[in-house]
Amino acid sequence: MIQGYRSMPILSVRDVEKSTDFFTDTLGFSLAGFWKDDANKPRFAIVVMDGITVGLQRAKTTGSDGQWAAYFYVADIEAFATQAAGNNVKINQEIVAQPYGCRDMEIEDLDGNILCFGQDMLPGKNGPGL
Repeated sequence: MIQGYRSMPILSVRDVEKSTDFFTDTLGFSLAGFWKDDANKPRFAIVVMDGITVGLQRAKTTGSDGQWAAYFYVADIEAFATQAAGNNVKINQEIVAQPYGCRDMEIEDLDGNILCFGQDMLPGKNGPGL
C-alpha cells in the first residue's frame, strides 16, 4: 500500500506576507492560504506552483546556513531561470549540469533560505527525481 503522495517543506521566514509576495510575484507560485495569530497577523502561509507546495512559517531565526533548504523539480529550468533573473531574484548559482542527471540552479529567498530548482534530465525510474 502506498502511503506518501505529497510533501511540503516548511521554510522559516521573518515576515510571512513579504515572503508570500516573493514566492508569488517573483517565482510564479500562487497563494493557497494564510493562517493568522491572535493579533490577526499572518503566522503561516502555503504557496503552490503546479505540484510544488511550500509552507512559510514566521520564525525568529531564518536561513539555511548555506545548505539547501529545499529542492524543487521544474519542467523547464531555462524558463524558470529567465523568470527569476527578470524578477531580480538573488541567484547563488547559475544553471549547472550535475552528474546526478539534473540541470539545476540555486537561489536565495528574502530570509537566506537556499532553494535549489532543477530539471530532471533523466525522468523515470532511473533518474534522480525517481
